[in-house]
Amino acid sequence: MKVAGADVWKGQWIVVVLEDGHFDRAFVAPTIEAAIGNLPDATGIGVDIPIGLPDPGCRRPADELARSYVGARRQSVFMTPCLSLLRSPSLGEANQFAKAEGWDGISAQAYALGKLILQVQPVAERDARVVEIHPEVSFVRANQDVPLQWSKSTWGGTFLRRRILQDHGIVIPDDIGAAGAAGVADVLDAAIGGWSAARIASGHGESLPPGADRIGAIWR
Repeated sequence: MKVAGADVWKGQWIVVVLEDGHFDRAFVAPTIEAAIGNLPDATGIGVDIPIGLPDPGCRRPADELARSYVGARRQSVFMTPCLSLLRSPSLGEANQFAKAEGWDGISAQAYALGKLILQVQPVAERDARVVEIHPEVSFVRANQDVPLQWSKSTWGGTFLRRRILQDHGIVIPDDIGAAGAAGVADVLDAAIGGWSAARIASGHGESLPPGADRIGAIWR
């Protein structure tokens, strides 16, 4: 079985492909459409981007549950904003509008990803292979539900995540071609996205919230 995980890197996508649970290849794509187009034989594709926006002024249960699940790394899970905030002309205007409405504001990270969030949504709606994952959630699940001690940006966090992947048979080689230009954390996040995609494709995936539809949930 071939699956893939995709993570955003500098406005592009770093993709790690797994075959039968082991590293197969990695590549960089300029758009999510290009990434999907390069995966015709993949059974599942785990994407690190919100899929399914909340109603105005509401929070997604998936985000709140994911924050609780990852423990100390809860700040790595941002609250998915509603469509009107993503479409605001600027971050400042988005937060002014949210304040006036009595809603939660939007983080700089979420606002910066707005265009990509809106690009992924229609792709996921027409391609049932595409599921939303969150790398920190997936790493905790792969670590037997034990939250990770170190942030992914730290030395300890890098090697902890590599060890977790290796414990599941995913060994990323030193040379991954042109994809080697991507950030270390982004490659590891894409790889664990592939691990979750394999679980989902084989019927062992779990959703937050439990029993949720494909879109609007975070899968692990």
